[in-house]
Formats: sequence, structure tokens, C-alpha cells
Amino acid sequence: MNIKKRIIKAILIILMGLTVLFAIQLVRGFIGSQIIKDENDFTGSDLGEGNEIEQKNKDELLFVFAGVDATGEKFGTRTDTLMLVLMNKENKTIDIISIPRDTRVNVDGNMDKINAAHSYGGMDDTIKTIRNFLSIDLDYYAEVSFQAVEDGVDALGGVDINVPDQIATAQNIEPGLHHFNGKQALDYCRFRKGYANADLGRISCQQDFVVQFIKNMTKLKNIIKIPGVISKVSLNMDSNISMSTILSFAWAFKNIDDAQINTQTIPGYPDMIDGISYYIPDNEATIDIRNKILYNYLLEE
Repeated sequence: MNIKKRIIKAILIILMGLTVLFAIQLVRGFIGSQIIKDENDFTGSDLGEGNEIEQKNKDELLFVFAGVDATGEKFGTRTDTLMLVLMNKENKTIDIISIPRDTRVNVDGNMDKINAAHSYGGMDDTIKTIRNFLSIDLDYYAEVSFQAVEDGVDALGGVDINVPDQIATAQNIEPGLHHFNGKQALDYCRFRKGYANADLGRISCQQDFVVQFIKNMTKLKNIIKIPGVISKVSLNMDSNISMSTILSFAWAFKNIDDAQINTQTIPGYPDMIDGISYYIPDNEATIDIRNKILYNYLLEE
């Protein structure tokens, strides 16, 4: 009887292994076929006056990730989250630069909060504002509603998030490992009231969540779920990056533990101007970060 049980157990393990390998090859084949069809060419509409969409580096992708509290509106809503993301396939690096939503910049000729640009002119105005603020050649975007965050996490079967002590204290939850469903993950990212450093604390939480979510996505057991996650998220996502490019970079970072993920926030300080709360960027320190990370995308000043 023991011998039979061992044989059955061995067969089951082999079958499970073969199933996982088959699923991985299926996903890999799907991604590969998409890349071949499009040859990884970058596409998208021109979002800057006199700007030409072009791939600066075949191994890099620079885009702005915008989280919007909207249900499909292109205008009239402000961005809640703005992150510049630079992915390099050759070096296996991901650089994330968060721009606080209250950052005081020039928006359509007037000094305003950077998140107001989306309210005035959608992603076109948002990208134009960031281009002017940092003097960088920014062409690509991924605009995601909060519903997309919920749907993406749920499609993945939830995410395991190791909550740091400082975030746990601010949110009055236990530190350590938590398994969040979509709504819990969204609430975790959007929480803002308990941080000693206000919105900067929330940004730090969001950056940490993004890093851990990427690592969740690339776990062996979750690789086969990637097409389903993309399908769910795409219902509440707008982007001018071709699907084949997205999948190409996703596959390049499949072994995310081998990658280096760096997070930064535009340096500055909070201030009240005419009764309105702003985040005033430190121009010199901001330029240092820009030159260090985005040197391939600098515009002539």
C-alpha cells in the first residue's frame, strides 16, 4: 500500500510539473507571437507640440503611470498618482520617480497643482506639463483607474504584501505579511490620514506596493495568470503603448529578483500659498535626479 501511495504521489508531482511547464511555454509563446507581429515597434499618438514619437533606446521604456479616480472620463478628473517609470531590459533595472500630486508647476500658463493638468486636458495636458516641468522627452503613458487596481489584484488571486513597521503604524494594522484582495489593496494604497509626513508617506506606501506587486506577478504560480490580469486591467486602462511592447517588457523582467528596482520622489516641501496647500519642488535637487536617471531623455533648454 505504501509503495502504491508513493507511486501515485510521484505521478501526481510529475503531472503537476508538466502542467506548469506547459502553461509557462503557452504564455511565452503567446507573448513571443505578439512581439513578432509588431516587431516591438513603439506606437502612439503625438502628445506634444512639435514632438515626434520615437524610441530613444530599443532596450528602454519610459512612461508616466497615472492613477485616476475616474470611470472612463478623459477630462474633468485629477490624477491621484503620478509615477515616471523607466524600464531597462538590458540592465534589468526599473526606476520609479513619484511626482507628488500637489506639486506646484506651470499648467497651461498658470501656476497650479500638477494633478490639475488632467482635469483641464486629460493625458495630453498631463504629459505636456511633465515635459515642461522636467524638460524631458516623454511620449508614453498608462492611465489606470482605481477599479483597474482592484480588478488586477483580484484576477491575480490577491497579493502578498509585507507591510513595513512605519506604514503599519500609520494605518493601524499589524506589520508583516498580509494577503490583500483588490479592495484591501486599493484601500492600503489610498490611505493618507495617518502619515507624519502627509502625502509623502502615502507615496512611499504606493512605491512599496508597486515593487511588491511586480514581484507577486512574476512568481512561478502567477505567470500563467498574466494574460488574464492584463485582460481585466485593460477594461479600465488607457495607454498609447502597444500591447506587444507591454508584454515584451513584462517577459524581460520575468525573473524580477534579478532586477534592481529603485524608487525616488521629486524632492521638495509643503507650503501654503493664497490659502492653498502646495508641494514646492526643490529645483536643484530635482534636476540632479533627472540628470542621473533620465539622461537619455533630456530636451534642449
